[in-house]
Formats: sequence, structure tokens, C-alpha cells
Amino acid sequence: MSTDVKSGPGEIGSPRAKVLSAAMQILSAQGAEKLSLRAIAESAGIGIASIYHYFENKEELLLNLAIMGFGELSRHIISFQEKGEYPSAMQASARAYFDFAEKNSALFSLMFGEQLMARHEALRDAAYKTFQVYETAVKADDRFPAEHQENVALVFWALGRGMAAITSSYPNGELPPEMSEKLYAGISYLIVRPE
Repeated sequence: MSTDVKSGPGEIGSPRAKVLSAAMQILSAQGAEKLSLRAIAESAGIGIASIYHYFENKEELLLNLAIMGFGELSRHIISFQEKGEYPSAMQASARAYFDFAEKNSALFSLMFGEQLMARHEALRDAAYKTFQVYETAVKADDRFPAEHQENVALVFWALGRGMAAITSSYPNGELPPEMSEKLYAGISYLIVRPE
């Protein structure tokens, strides 16, 4: 099974890219339950047999979407850090994480799906690379001694994964606004409170 996720400029417009784009649109609009190969093929304007040329099965397609999601989350975190709108890189990273989860709830749930994660090392690797992007923000925060930085980063990352589990337990993977506000307020307090 191929787990190579290509998302570079050479693939834009290719049948494989069209399949991934169609799948991402259906996932975002209708959730994972409506993500059938038939619907993807119809949306991409190709035959179902063509999908099997690029993906061994639906799980491989989902795996590729989840890995792409981690790449997008990494870029989102870096983008928020570079904006300079937040007092610290750690606050910017937390806000980026929540923003991504709110705007991409079905993808976020797929990315952290326990079964998919447990079966695919490539997905665990993608998650770890994104964790490392987040960890750099924690390391830049001088409130945490060097020997505790990785542990602190892991705890906040685990909170994010817990948020993914909570999100996926709601219809359509969407948190009620009041729940989202409480989660963000709580994590904000933990991040910005004085030593």
C-alpha cells in the first residue's frame, strides 16, 4: 500500500489530485459517513476504476487525506505564529490549533482517528511532525525550564487530541459554540497564566 502523499505543484490538476480534492470537499461538506468512492468519482468527474489506480482502497484514500490534513495544520500553526497578533508563539499555536479544528472538524476528527492512526505509521509520523512544529512554540516560551518543555508540549498536544475526540462525538463533528468557547478559554488560561 502506498502512503506517499504528493501535494506538490506537479500534481495539481492530475486525476489523483482531483480525487483528493473531491474527497476533501465531500468530507468537509457532508462528513466521513457520506464519503463513498462513488460520490468521490462523480464529484471528480472520473470513473470509480480510476480511483483504484491511485488508491488501493477507501482506507488508503482516507489515510492520504489525514496526512494532508497534518500538513495543513502545520502550515496553519506556522502562519499564526508569523502573524504576530498574539503575545507568544505558544498562544498563536494554540489559537491556530483551535481555529483549524473549528473550520475543519471532519478532517480534524479523521486526522486523529484512533483506528486509522493505530494502523498506519505514516499517519503517526505526520502527526509527530506537526507536534514538533507545536513543540517549537513551547520551547520559545521561557516560563518552562528546558527539561520540562517536551513534557509540557506533549500535555498540550494531548489536550488537542482530546478535543478531537470530543469534537467527533458530536453530530457532523461540530462542537456547540459554547463548548468550543469553554475549551479555548480553558486552554488559554493554562497558556497565559503567570508562573
